[in-house]
Amino acid sequence: MTLKLAGKTEFQPGDLVTVNNLPQHWRFCVIGIKNNEHNEPLAILKALFNDTFIIEKPCSELKSLLIKGLL
Repeated sequence: MTLKLAGKTEFQPGDLVTVNNLPQHWRFCVIGIKNNEHNEPLAILKALFNDTFIIEKPCSELKSLLIKGLL
Protein backbone atom coordinates (compact mmCIF):
# COMPACT_ATOMS: atom_id res chain seq x y z
CA MET A 1 0.00 0.00 0.00
CA THR A 2 1.31 3.44 -0.92
CA LEU A 3 0.30 6.49 1.09
CA LYS A 4 0.38 10.02 -0.24
CA LEU A 5 0.31 13.06 1.99
CA ALA A 6 -3.22 14.44 2.01
CA GLY A 7 -4.24 18.02 2.55
CA LYS A 8 -5.15 19.39 5.95
CA THR A 9 -8.24 17.73 7.46
CA GLU A 10 -9.88 18.02 10.82
CA PHE A 11 -8.49 14.58 11.73
CA GLN A 12 -4.85 13.72 12.29
CA PRO A 13 -3.04 10.43 12.96
CA GLY A 14 -3.54 9.46 16.58
CA ASP A 15 -7.10 10.82 16.86
CA LEU A 16 -9.67 8.50 18.41
CA VAL A 17 -12.92 8.22 16.45
CA THR A 18 -16.08 6.29 15.71
CA VAL A 19 -17.62 5.79 12.26
CA ASN A 20 -21.19 7.03 11.68
CA ASN A 21 -22.49 3.87 9.97
CA LEU A 22 -20.84 1.38 12.38
CA PRO A 23 -21.84 0.55 15.98
CA GLN A 24 -20.81 3.35 18.34
CA HIS A 25 -18.97 0.95 20.67
CA TRP A 26 -16.50 0.23 17.81
CA ARG A 27 -13.67 2.69 18.42
CA PHE A 28 -10.76 3.40 16.13
CA CYS A 29 -7.46 5.23 16.03
CA VAL A 30 -6.57 7.18 12.88
CA ILE A 31 -3.22 5.78 11.70
CA GLY A 32 -3.02 7.68 8.42
CA ILE A 33 -4.78 10.00 5.98
CA LYS A 34 -4.71 9.68 2.19
CA ASN A 35 -6.75 10.98 -0.75
CA ASN A 36 -9.10 8.85 -2.83
CA GLU A 37 -9.48 9.10 -6.60
CA HIS A 38 -11.80 12.13 -6.20
CA ASN A 39 -9.16 13.91 -4.08
CA GLU A 40 -11.27 13.53 -0.91
CA PRO A 41 -9.51 12.60 2.34
CA LEU A 42 -9.76 8.98 3.50
CA ALA A 43 -8.77 7.96 7.01
CA ILE A 44 -6.97 4.68 7.62
CA LEU A 45 -8.39 3.36 10.88
CA LYS A 46 -7.19 0.66 13.27
CA ALA A 47 -9.66 -0.79 15.74
CA LEU A 48 -8.64 -0.13 19.34
CA PHE A 49 -9.43 -3.58 20.71
CA ASN A 50 -8.75 -5.74 17.63
CA ASP A 51 -5.17 -5.92 16.33
CA THR A 52 -6.14 -7.16 12.87
CA PHE A 53 -9.06 -4.85 12.02
CA ILE A 54 -7.88 -2.01 9.76
CA ILE A 55 -10.29 -0.14 7.46
CA GLU A 56 -10.45 2.97 5.29
CA LYS A 57 -13.35 5.43 5.64
CA PRO A 58 -14.00 8.94 4.32
CA CYS A 59 -13.20 11.60 6.92
CA SER A 60 -16.75 12.92 6.48
CA GLU A 61 -18.06 9.70 8.12
CA LEU A 62 -15.93 10.03 11.25
CA LYS A 63 -16.89 11.41 14.64
CA SER A 64 -14.22 12.37 17.14
CA LEU A 65 -14.37 10.83 20.60
CA LEU A 66 -12.27 13.51 22.23
CA ILE A 67 -14.41 16.56 21.38
CA LYS A 68 -17.38 15.21 23.34
CA GLY A 69 -15.21 13.84 26.15
CA LEU A 70 -16.36 10.26 25.56
CA LEU A 71 -13.00 8.77 26.56
